[in-house]
Amino acid sequence: MKYLDVVHLVDTEGPLNETLETTFKRINEIFNIKIKPSKSNYNKILNNTLSVKVAKKNKKQFAKSFNRNTLNYKRNFNELKKQNIRIFKKKYRNKFKDSFGNGWKVNWNCVDHVNYVSNPQKRILGYHKVFDYYSNLIKKNKIKDSLHFHFHPTSLNNIANTTGNHYFSNSDNLFQILCRRILDRNWFPSVYRAGFHIENPDSNWFLDQFIPFDYSNQSCNQVNLNDKRFENWNNAPKNWSPYHPSHDDHRKKGSCRRWIARCLNIGTRIALLNQKEVDKAFLAKKNNKKTILAFTNHDFRAMDADFVNVYKMLVKSSKKYGLKFKFSDAREAFHHEFGKPRKKLKFRVKLIKNKLYIKSNQKLFGPQPFLALKTNLNKYFHENFYIQKPFFEWIYTFDRHSFSINDVKYFAFAANNKYGLTTIVKIKFKNKKSIISQMHI
Repeated sequence: MKYLDVVHLVDTEGPLNETLETTFKRINEIFNIKIKPSKSNYNKILNNTLSVKVAKKNKKQFAKSFNRNTLNYKRNFNELKKQNIRIFKKKYRNKFKDSFGNGWKVNWNCVDHVNYVSNPQKRILGYHKVFDYYSNLIKKNKIKDSLHFHFHPTSLNNIANTTGNHYFSNSDNLFQILCRRILDRNWFPSVYRAGFHIENPDSNWFLDQFIPFDYSNQSCNQVNLNDKRFENWNNAPKNWSPYHPSHDDHRKKGSCRRWIARCLNIGTRIALLNQKEVDKAFLAKKNNKKTILAFTNHDFRAMDADFVNVYKMLVKSSKKYGLKFKFSDAREAFHHEFGKPRKKLKFRVKLIKNKLYIKSNQKLFGPQPFLALKTNLNKYFHENFYIQKPFFEWIYTFDRHSFSINDVKYFAFAANNKYGLTTIVKIKFKNKKSIISQMHI
């Protein structure tokens, strides 16, 4: 049956406490105008009555960037909980039904805020904090939402409300987060959204080893207010068909393995989803093109208006083109467009003396699984395998160059196949024997 997959992804970061000073500092950074930080001026911005000296072309952008919706932050967990108590109810979701009678579905891309030297906006710090909160909400409300992955590269100043441009230059946070998701939560991602919408060669190459589905393309014809500081998707495809990126430029089509889908913003100031873009997606699908309509916002802002505004656009386009739409899981949308998996990914593991021999029953997405170790001292490490046969066979050796088996509490690895079906293998060593568990997610 022909229908358009509609994928709502949320950059899930927990509460954000933006102070008056921070708000007016952002105004200066974006529009190069200085306004005295005061409650009075803040209220004038909310009511769109503040007189600002900016070029005519920027007046609309200013109002779009700073208004009641964009400044309506959930500043602590209590405020966030009030919103989530409402929007996680099935009664609320069923206000917005797709063409098949299903309520709205959300894909929560969870970040970990860890190892910062300062935290001026009072983000929730710690491994699994955001992930566990939303995982418990989904279970408690018995709702069909999904959990996926979001990552903020560490900035050079290592402050929690800033971002870096490099995955690995200033920390091993990425490896620590993923090792803990595998070992502590039996979870590994198949879907990703880039923090601050930033991708570069280092992230391009890393993702292409492990994560098959990437919803980060924000290419559009709208004004970029940061002078290309963050949204570096110029010249990427502006249609709604996912593409394989180039090895040397993630914005160009090429021969890399993962799929990149276009994903515009809602409820913010740039790269906004609008009726023209929604129409474009419906028309492409009606013309039998591979199409996924995806959009994103943040959990730390009020989300009610986003549900209402997007739903109006979806219903209007659906009627205009006589085409059904479905609220979809981010992974399942790719299955609908590019094919469904036939069998689960499984591994055969043998321990012979101090070596682990590992084989898969099918080709992996990347040349090796993601390896995670936890020592008896409760330290986490990521390592490479010795690759015997790329995508199929690997060896890991316990010796003086790594760890003795007696020093390792858990040895684990995770991998996706090309369909994003994830398998985690977890091994506990006891009395020179191995206890192996294998999980499929």
